[in-house]
Amino acid sequence: MESIFRVSVYTPQDISNLHTTETLWQLLNDPLVAPRRFDSVERAKVEFKPQNFDAACDIYSAEGVLLVRGSNDKFKAMFSHLSDRLAKWTFWWDLKAMKNHRRVQWLQWLYGLCRQLPPYYGFACSVDEYDAKHTVVEAHEEGTATRTVGVSAADFQRFLPGVYWLTIFGADLVNHFGSKLQSLPNTHAINISSTQTAVLLDSPVVPEEMSDRLHTEAKLRSLLGAKYFFDRANVDGEYELVPGLARALGGASA
Repeated sequence: MESIFRVSVYTPQDISNLHTTETLWQLLNDPLVAPRRFDSVERAKVEFKPQNFDAACDIYSAEGVLLVRGSNDKFKAMFSHLSDRLAKWTFWWDLKAMKNHRRVQWLQWLYGLCRQLPPYYGFACSVDEYDAKHTVVEAHEEGTATRTVGVSAADFQRFLPGVYWLTIFGADLVNHFGSKLQSLPNTHAINISSTQTAVLLDSPVVPEEMSDRLHTEAKLRSLLGAKYFFDRANVDGEYELVPGLARALGGASA
């Protein structure tokens, strides 16, 4: 079992825009994160300072990727440019923090990020849950190999990655799913803003049995419309993108 918590948001926000980078920098400059370094590579070397967001903007503009490391809870973030209308922001921190009093602090930090820099969609769960939904083991003559399915830029043009321990629905998705998000069984809805809703399972971040978690989430997908959500058991199935999201992504390429 990996003791890492993962958050991914698919967003129209472009941090090659200096104003967007400044807003992001203000959000990262939080004692909860305690940011230390940033760069375009894993071994980030540039010291994080509240005023050097312009350097981060330059790195992202040139490389299409930005990594930030923090001192608390093994925080790491990666911001990746995918297309003109789509970026993917992924955050990792220690799963232990989601089992104690810091859980509320981290969730509030995430909701604040979404309020100020609204995404299309996002999810959060343990790395084990993520792997159970998106990792496929394939047999070859040379042995076995693993690959990740259902979360690429091209995939996001076809369907939503799924329903998770925490799922964030942006404005286009809230407009589409409407009141269904407020009354899903075994969950409660958090209204992040007037246009964004998070759906949180009424169970611990780490389930006693992963099979039960996957069964619960499959039921939620069915209630919302299974055709909109990826299912690892049906990798090559027929899916449909939520119409409002399809329009928002209209100029995006895989």
